[in-house]
Amino acid sequence: MDIKVEYKDKQGNVTNPEYSLSGLAFVKHLACAGMHYAPRAQKLLRIISMFLHYNPYMQRQAFYNNRFSEPPICFSDPTEKGQFSNLAGKAIADFLSKKINGSIYTVNYEAAMRMHIPPIPLSNNGKQVKRPDLLAFSKDECFAIEAKGYSSGGCANMKKHKAQSMAGGIKVNFSIASVSYNLYNEVKCKYHDPFNDNIPYDNELLKRLTKKYYNGLLDFLNPEYFSYKKVKIQGEEFYEVTLINNLLRNYFINIPFFPFEWLEYYQPSIIIPINILEYAENGITNEIEPFIFESKEQIGDTYIDNDRIGIRIRGYHLL
Repeated sequence: MDIKVEYKDKQGNVTNPEYSLSGLAFVKHLACAGMHYAPRAQKLLRIISMFLHYNPYMQRQAFYNNRFSEPPICFSDPTEKGQFSNLAGKAIADFLSKKINGSIYTVNYEAAMRMHIPPIPLSNNGKQVKRPDLLAFSKDECFAIEAKGYSSGGCANMKKHKAQSMAGGIKVNFSIASVSYNLYNEVKCKYHDPFNDNIPYDNELLKRLTKKYYNGLLDFLNPEYFSYKKVKIQGEEFYEVTLINNLLRNYFINIPFFPFEWLEYYQPSIIIPINILEYAENGITNEIEPFIFESKEQIGDTYIDNDRIGIRIRGYHLL
């Protein structure tokens, strides 16, 4: 999918870059963007179920013609469509934060409020505190993202979304309003950078959040349930964790209708960094360079994000 972006920078300059989003990249960002602290083995069912549930919106023919698909009329549900549009908008915002701003790591903003020292209340006198969707960390800056996704051809009030991107209580260097729209015709996105300030970089918050993130992923190195091997990708070593084997069957044996047949056919695996033990114990700082995954083709069987978390699905082009 090629996403046409209207990018407004901090100085108000507007450019129109275009970014290629592969199917695997979308799946990773859809599953992980805003998932509170971290993905973990216990959430595997949620991730797979979400992918299968929303698969009618991600049909290959539509996706590689730069749009999302819609289910047959007999399965059409406006509420569900709105939910997917919102999730798609968040996934695209997460993806663009990596491409445009070079973010190393993104997290659900509410989770960051809880981890902040002191913790920031989620409500005030019983009324929910307004806040953006995501908090992101690049090499030099911390920024907030308000993400929206709309099916319609127009774009809602950007001033309103820019205002929410600046709410929440965590000090950031700038904030982004990312609004994806026209999702079922030709995906477009307005990605506006409306605010800038000289805020000290909060490496301590980044370390606390990423300790949670990578610690959750340590579940996948549990030899009691998962098998894994070392692989080298672009000169760097990773662990590739197989998600289907007899051990996994034991892990989810009591969950009815778990899609083992789907897993066996596509043999999905998770890619995690070779230094995950260190990251889980200490977190990361902005001294860690983001991993820039290079793929010449939109359609491939592997995708790795800047945070060194990736997925591999063999035969993905058949989905």
